[in-house]
Amino acid sequence: MEKANLWVKEPKRPAEELFSEEELDLEKLGSLRLTGARNVHYLQFISPFNLGELAEIRFNELRKALKNREFQPTRSRLARVGYLARIVDAAFSLMLLLRGRVPGDAMAAAVITFDKMLERKRSFKYYGRVIRQSGWVVLQYWYFYAFNNWRTGFFGANDHEADWEMVNIYCYQDPAGDLRPAWLGYACHNYTGDDLRRHWNDPEIEKVGEHPVVFVGGGSHASYFQRGEYLTQLSLPFLSPLQKATKIIDKLFGKLFREKRYGQEDESDTAFTIPFVDYALGDGLSIGPDGDEPWSDPGVIEPPPEWVMNFRGLWGLYAQDPFSGEDAPAGPRYNRDGSVRQAWFDPLGWAGLEKVVPPAEQADLFQTRKAGIREEVQSLENEIDSLQDIHYQRGIDQVAIRDEPHLQNELVRVNKLLEEEMAALAEKRRQLTIKKAMLNSLELHADEVSNGKQYPIRAHIKNPHLPQSKKDLRFSGLAEVWAAISIGLMMIAVVVLIVFARPFFVAGLIGLFLVMVSIEAAFRRRLSVVVRWFAILLAMAGLLILIYEFFWFIILGIMMVIGFYMIIENLRELAARR
Repeated sequence: MEKANLWVKEPKRPAEELFSEEELDLEKLGSLRLTGARNVHYLQFISPFNLGELAEIRFNELRKALKNREFQPTRSRLARVGYLARIVDAAFSLMLLLRGRVPGDAMAAAVITFDKMLERKRSFKYYGRVIRQSGWVVLQYWYFYAFNNWRTGFFGANDHEADWEMVNIYCYQDPAGDLRPAWLGYACHNYTGDDLRRHWNDPEIEKVGEHPVVFVGGGSHASYFQRGEYLTQLSLPFLSPLQKATKIIDKLFGKLFREKRYGQEDESDTAFTIPFVDYALGDGLSIGPDGDEPWSDPGVIEPPPEWVMNFRGLWGLYAQDPFSGEDAPAGPRYNRDGSVRQAWFDPLGWAGLEKVVPPAEQADLFQTRKAGIREEVQSLENEIDSLQDIHYQRGIDQVAIRDEPHLQNELVRVNKLLEEEMAALAEKRRQLTIKKAMLNSLELHADEVSNGKQYPIRAHIKNPHLPQSKKDLRFSGLAEVWAAISIGLMMIAVVVLIVFARPFFVAGLIGLFLVMVSIEAAFRRRLSVVVRWFAILLAMAGLLILIYEFFWFIILGIMMVIGFYMIIENLRELAARR
């Protein structure tokens, strides 16, 4: 709360300061009653009212210092993706100029202020809570960052004041009552579910003693299990139909021409998304055991103190960004819209762990589940016996009244009932077969678990977010230059066509497209793929032309083939009868 003041932004009115930094502390923040359903309350760390003079004095000094240690990306982020993604990225860059955004010098002022705070008191603190949920004991760690400088410092998607990030350790109690860690879940942008967690013994986890290491993305503060460069795509809602169409086309044709390797992203996954790179290289300040700095005394937020429970506002500048990317986040408990975070109220569901049984409870739950399946089997067998008796009765009735003229209406009714009941009986027998197979599998699995068999600890991971390999990052300097200028060149070329060659615009546009795609493929070492697709498209076009030109001849030929086929099949059947 140090150096922060509280503001409120009402619709169609300028923001108003409610409390200055001298008046505000955590106790005051927790006691406030925020009013107005459409009002946005937010803390502001960097304010021109109290830091303008300081920023002006030290800004040039800071720029010089930053220049000496300026971050240098290893490879161009645009060279890592395809042409469509670059077009979307160019549109996003233009939109950023029109959106609400954090001022460019805010990061510099934030660094100055935070450094001065550390000079007075060097402290690195985390906030912890313990949640007991469905047999699991969740150790939840929250980390507060004063500023998210992903855009300014690392060519990322956004800047915003404040950042709350989180790590979960999922433990269970062994028979002796001791806590044993089993799973880890690291917060990473908006990812949730199975892909977000790793087993405690997963080789992907790096540890210092018994402490897992969290690799933090430069500027974005996203958390990763292993060090590396991660390609992250930002999806815009209005582009989702194009993304879906691209994936459908890729599924129809892509599998015919290539294989997808484990962990490798398709072009269809990155087209119509905005590419950014998270640099989680592990080369910055390390905090914790054997690190550069130790942790300070942790803050306990379970049960939640009033500042966690009551303040639903933003923990930094409200930039009024329609996409919320540059707006500060809310506190540990809330989303920006004031709703409670899933990671707060449902840490198991957040990491896809709600279906995983704690090891200490597996034996009892296996017995309970087997008993339940046995009851279902017995119930199905009873229902099948009852339905079979009804079938026998219907069959007797059917035979008895088949030749009675005055009971033909009743025969129709009996036949209809019999048909419906036969379908029901078949379905019951199908369910019984499945349940018996499930029971056998449960008994086998229970025996294996009781004998200590270990199952694959990565089987739950479907789409792992892996760092890019060195092979994926082998771009020449010329390829990176091309990635940077290709979209601009295309736009300039289109303008030249419109101004100087309008009668040949369509042909010129097609030629421009072919040239751009060919150059792009050559730089990405996929020229053979492009040539293959061109050949396929030309073959398909030729086929369509042939169908159009000789449509009726083709139809007549097909009819003749079908006619000969029917004659041959019927003659074969006739010969077989003799």
